[in-house]
Amino acid sequence: MNRSSRLRQFIAHESETLKAILRVYLYRAGLNTSEDDLLSDVVVEALRHESRFQEGRQPRAWLLGIAANLIRRRQAEQARLHRREPLVRDLYADQDSHADDLLFDRVAALAHAVSDTADAQLDVETLLSHIPADDAQVLRLAILNELDGAALGAALGISPGAARVRLHRALKRLRDALPTTESETRGSL
Repeated sequence: MNRSSRLRQFIAHESETLKAILRVYLYRAGLNTSEDDLLSDVVVEALRHESRFQEGRQPRAWLLGIAANLIRRRQAEQARLHRREPLVRDLYADQDSHADDLLFDRVAALAHAVSDTADAQLDVETLLSHIPADDAQVLRLAILNELDGAALGAALGISPGAARVRLHRALKRLRDALPTTESETRGSL
């Protein structure tokens, strides 16, 4: 049996065992990737470089080594993205951040009043009715539940950076749907 067919046969027979091991690797690495996705990436990489597979090596050890390398690459990529994550104000440099702060304060003030009265809760829902339901959900999570970027991302099933961008976009849509002058914004607090 040549090394190529030995490797392919091992992958075919041991895929469930490999998935179980990869599940543990992913859990320890803290990556949000399924073991199925990782296994398919490992198989693609292994078959691409099957000429490097040495005859005397164990296929499991070689495949798990490839998996470990892929996991390290994904962790490095994730770290790189978090280091280079742009600030929301950098993405929308032409926008007045003071207006965003006022709007955020307005929604936050209403949110803190929600527990006090039913009228305040109605005010929040009225305010959020001006934007799409997805944006309203982001604002509820961020403001009413006081979730930060990481917690908001986890709640939405996206990265913290993407969660912050969605929060900023939701605030922008809310700001665009409401009165734009500062005096009108302050008067409605």
